[in-house]
Amino acid sequence: MLDLSYFQNSGNVNTQTFTNAGSWVTWQKPRGAKFVNIMCIGAGGGGGGGNGTSTIGRSGGAGGGSGGIVKAQFQASILPDLLYIQSGTGGAGGAGGTSGNSGTIGSSGTKSYICLIPDTSSASNIVVTSGNVAAAGGGGGGTTGATAGAGETTSTTANAIFLNLGSFLAVAGIAGQTGPTAGSGNATPTSIVMGGAGGSSGSPAGNGYAATGFYPQIPGGTASGTLITSTGKDGAIFYKPVLAFMGGTGGSFATSGVAQATACAGGNGAYGCGGGGGAASPSAAVPLLGGNGGRGGDGIIIITTSF
Repeated sequence: MLDLSYFQNSGNVNTQTFTNAGSWVTWQKPRGAKFVNIMCIGAGGGGGGGNGTSTIGRSGGAGGGSGGIVKAQFQASILPDLLYIQSGTGGAGGAGGTSGNSGTIGSSGTKSYICLIPDTSSASNIVVTSGNVAAAGGGGGGTTGATAGAGETTSTTANAIFLNLGSFLAVAGIAGQTGPTAGSGNATPTSIVMGGAGGSSGSPAGNGYAATGFYPQIPGGTASGTLITSTGKDGAIFYKPVLAFMGGTGGSFATSGVAQATACAGGNGAYGCGGGGGAASPSAAVPLLGGNGGRGGDGIIIITTSF
């Protein structure tokens, strides 16, 4: 559960957080509210499964894309007393390929919504939505690489007519990392939500994230004779100096054992982030199984009311 206790609820500010993926809950406007600020983040796509072959040029799965972000502010007087909230559901990771087969593409995430009624079929019902087209899952590993999962596309007033009554900033999601056919390089964080990293193509480690700004370096799964350490890491959550979320890192191949699909799996994304790609099968493994992709992170909605 996300701890936002450092956002102080006092006589001047009230903060509520919603992570109810795929279900509807309600928000009631507090008495005496003057302004309502909404941060709406869509769900991330699942990472792709790794290639299940020993062929030279085999690829790990690609990372899933991240959800879009909308920050909107409204005068409280123009909002109804009751709004309906649905945060997005993260996409499932793709299955690793079986012997001689490519991995499976990860599933897309879904968008997050704040609505006048619990119905997303009409833009006239939507106060805020995280984007236009939801974040895509990462491609499954093959012999020519895996296609990165696209980030959620930018929300506009065409998607949510109510945005015309407030001020807002919409930011597109970030694509996941392409599944490599050779080498292993870390992704660079460029937003407060991130696409997933790619799975190992047979080099020792899965892909992670490079150190940049306040983000530390976070490695992918590491190659080892033990099955546990070869899985990608789940996405981290940072509270300071800003609230930020990271995607799952890529899985690495396991050098012993037979449960590669689990052992070589990509990590799961934090809120709004893509899942990491699964690793390609190690050439000496029997049977040949690629790692499963990590799950995309669910969406999150934070509503802050000032008095």
